[in-house]
Amino acid sequence: MARPKRIRLPVTLHLDRLEAKHTSGRAAGSEQRWMVRGAPVGAVVEAQPGRKGTARRLRVLQPAPDQVAPACPLFGTCGGCQLQEMPLDRQRQEKGDLLHRLVGLTDGDGVHRHPVRGAAGAYHYRNKIELSWGNTRFIPESQIDAFRASGESTAGSHLGFHPPGWFGRIVPVPACPLGTPAMNAAIQKVQALQLAPAWDTVEHRGTWRHLVLRDSGNPAAPRLLVSVVTSSAATRQDLEPVVEALADLPGLTGLLWVVTDSLAEVARGELREVLWGEADLCFDLAGLSLRLPYDAFFQVNTEGAEILVQTVAEALGLTASRPGGTLLDLYCGVGTFGLALAGGYDQVVGIELHAPAIDDARRNAAANGIAGSWHAGLVEDVLPGLPDSGARAILVDPPRVGLHPRAARFLADQPGDVLVYVACGPASLGRDRAVLEAGGWRLTDLWTVDLFPQTHHIEAVARFQRDPATA
Repeated sequence: MARPKRIRLPVTLHLDRLEAKHTSGRAAGSEQRWMVRGAPVGAVVEAQPGRKGTARRLRVLQPAPDQVAPACPLFGTCGGCQLQEMPLDRQRQEKGDLLHRLVGLTDGDGVHRHPVRGAAGAYHYRNKIELSWGNTRFIPESQIDAFRASGESTAGSHLGFHPPGWFGRIVPVPACPLGTPAMNAAIQKVQALQLAPAWDTVEHRGTWRHLVLRDSGNPAAPRLLVSVVTSSAATRQDLEPVVEALADLPGLTGLLWVVTDSLAEVARGELREVLWGEADLCFDLAGLSLRLPYDAFFQVNTEGAEILVQTVAEALGLTASRPGGTLLDLYCGVGTFGLALAGGYDQVVGIELHAPAIDDARRNAAANGIAGSWHAGLVEDVLPGLPDSGARAILVDPPRVGLHPRAARFLADQPGDVLVYVACGPASLGRDRAVLEAGGWRLTDLWTVDLFPQTHHIEAVARFQRDPATA
């Protein structure tokens, strides 16, 4: 006999803090903490309990004292922003508190907690946006009855973002307030073309898959690179309307055709043709001119990236002196940090697993007249084979999952004057902190850098120094 389905009644939650993916709170008289998506800290909400401690927001019973109106009409429907009802200063206060909890800071631990940093703008900061085509439009539960009464269909070819947890549905997007004006102008032009058929994520057929927009300029002088990702069913003739629509767009530097038949819903593939302009990105950062391939990683907030570089420089001690010696730039990617900070050192040594990124680092080092060496491979395999450079600083910028346990143990035993850890996954930093401190490093300073307003993402910069007892 089947077990009867458990019916959970709605609960009233007082939301009191930010979590890694949600906002959380408790019901009066209860110790259980529920995670609610897309709700402001300080509000009282009615929520429907779900699985694993999550609850779905039904309505706001009492707004937060500082609650603001969302800037986007799609807030709560699109799967992106969650914090638009919180003013920027409150978002940053809560992110700083969240980081300190995730890293495991306690009162009296001697760690200097620096104020949260970030660019002034809460919107229009992203230099990269990825939209998807899909053949089924998403209708929020609150609009289903009205939509059915209209007689419209959810089927068709729709361009936009996925709703939370629905990769087979699309929320059509006329514009995104996180994107730049040049990006939104491109979205409007492509939307007007009504391109079809969209890719079907169930049947794995169709033509149009993704629209990737990257703006490496600024509002006064945009540098917009557009990649149209299709399946192999597309022909060159299919792309002609896109070329005609976008070629005269102010600030356009390149229009690319990328092809993929991958079953994965990711906007990557083979560069089939440069339809207009050129394929490279040109970013200006910390006095450098960086030229990168169209699909290279770069921080999505250009102004925020400047602040992040300045924070790393402070953590390394470059704002007070020029230490010289060697900067070990580990997990260096395309070499952005090492290149930007090279003026403080005699040489930079970069190590990165992804070989094409190392090629980009070498090219940009040569173009900017920067001395150093860049190596492809695992840090723990490459570093022991390099000559001992004496005095050195270690900069670590691992992926969101943090350091591999073997790599963390390896770095814990490395000599150095200072180790700076840049983390986009604060919980991973908390885990790796324990390994580094077991090896004789001690966390002395922690910075919170907000590169992603309206979202839960946090960038952290942690400074470690050798414990005198183990030096």
